[in-house]
Amino acid sequence: MQLVHGPEFTINLENDHVILHGTVDESAGVILRGTVILNCHENTKIKSIILKFQGKTKVNWVEGHGSSQRHFKEERTVIEHSWNFLEPKRKTYHLAVGRYKWDFELPLPGDLPSTVQHDLGQVYYRLKAVAERPAFSINYVAKRNIRVSRVMLPSSLELNQSVVISNEWTNKLAYNISVPRMVFSCGSTIPVSFDLIPTAPGLSVRAISCTLKEYITLTSHEHTRSEGRVIKTVRDEQFAPSMDRWTRTEVLQVPNEHQGRIQSDTTSELIKIKHKLKFTVSLINGDGHISELRAAVPIIIAAVAPDEDANQLPAYEDAWKTLPYDTRTIEGMIASGNLPQSVAIAIPNAAANRIQEIPDSANNSGDEGEQQQQQQQQQQPLPWEGFDLSRVPSYTTAVRSGRLYSFSGSLPTYESIAIPGTTA
Repeated sequence: MQLVHGPEFTINLENDHVILHGTVDESAGVILRGTVILNCHENTKIKSIILKFQGKTKVNWVEGHGSSQRHFKEERTVIEHSWNFLEPKRKTYHLAVGRYKWDFELPLPGDLPSTVQHDLGQVYYRLKAVAERPAFSINYVAKRNIRVSRVMLPSSLELNQSVVISNEWTNKLAYNISVPRMVFSCGSTIPVSFDLIPTAPGLSVRAISCTLKEYITLTSHEHTRSEGRVIKTVRDEQFAPSMDRWTRTEVLQVPNEHQGRIQSDTTSELIKIKHKLKFTVSLINGDGHISELRAAVPIIIAAVAPDEDANQLPAYEDAWKTLPYDTRTIEGMIASGNLPQSVAIAIPNAAANRIQEIPDSANNSGDEGEQQQQQQQQQQPLPWEGFDLSRVPSYTTAVRSGRLYSFSGSLPTYESIAIPGTTA
C-alpha cells in the first residue's frame, strides 16, 4: 500500500521478487537495487528524505480454551538498513519544480528466509520511504513489499535424482513407487509411478491415492507448535481385478503459491515449513478383507524450480531471442524512473542540481536574484558528469575513438594474441 500526498512520491525497484540461488550455505546473496522518486509540481520544502528496509519474522497463536488459554507471540528482525538521501538539518531544503531521483542498492545475504504468509506466522520484507515536511505539513510516504524466494542450484545432484521406494510386503505384494526428483515448484505437476506385483493369490488393487501434505513448525520463547494440512490429493480407483501386474502413473498438481494454498519450503528462527508426499495403496485380499500399504517421501516445494529460474542466462542457441542493448531505450527507462542509474548509463539528473537549502524562517518570495544565481551555480555540470566511468568500451569502439583512448599504432587482431605460457 502506498500513501501519497501532494507531489508524486514513489519507490521504483529493479525487481521486487528477489531470488536466492542455492541453500543458505551455498547462496552468495543478491543486490537489491532501486530508485526513490519525488516529482515536485511546485516549489516544495523538505526537511529530510529517509529510506528504510526491514525484514521481519513473527508468529502469533493461541492454545487452550477459557481460563487455561495461552497466547504465544514473538517477533524478530531478520535484516534492516537505512539511507539518508537528504540529511536532517536545521535548515530545510527548497526543491524547485522538477523530478528528483535517488538511487540505492543493498547487498542481501544468501541466508535470508523466504517470504511466508500464513495464518499463524509471517516472514516479510518491506521498503518505506519518508519525506519529512516542515511543521504543520503532511509528510510524503511510499512503501514497497519485497518477495524473497529460494531456488535450488542445478548442481545439487542429490535433489535432482529420482526417489524410489522398493520393497516387498511378505506373502502379499512387491512394489516400486518412484518420483522423478525431490524439488518441485509451485504450479508444477508431480508424476508418481507405481509398479505393483501381487505375490498372494486373488489379490486386487482397490485404489491408489497420493497426498501432498504441508507441515509448519512455529517457535515462540522456546515453546513449539507443529501442525500439518493436506494441500492436494488424487485418488485412482480404475483397476482391473486379478491381474499379474499393475503399472500406473498418477499426476498430482501443485497449487500456485499466489493462491495462498501452499507455502514454499523455508527455515527461519521462528518458522519452518516442509512437505511430504504420502501414498496409500488399498488392496482387496482373496478372502474379501481390505489391507493398506502406506509410504511417504520428503520433497521440497520451491517458489521457482531450477529449470524455471527467470534470472538464468539463456542457452547459446536461444541467445538470439534476447533484446539487444539499445542506448535510447535505456535512457528512456531511466528518464521515466523505471530503471536506476546505477545499472545503466550515467545520465545527470538536472532536477537534483536544483535543490537549495533555506532557513526554516525564510520567506518563499525571498531574494529572487540571489536564488537564481545559486541555481545557475548548482546547475553547472561537473567535469565527469555525462560519462559512465564504469563502462569499458567495446573492441570496435576503441579502434574508432581517438578522444578518450590513446594507443600507438593499431590494436592487434584477436587471433594474434597468444596465451601466456603457450607457443603459437
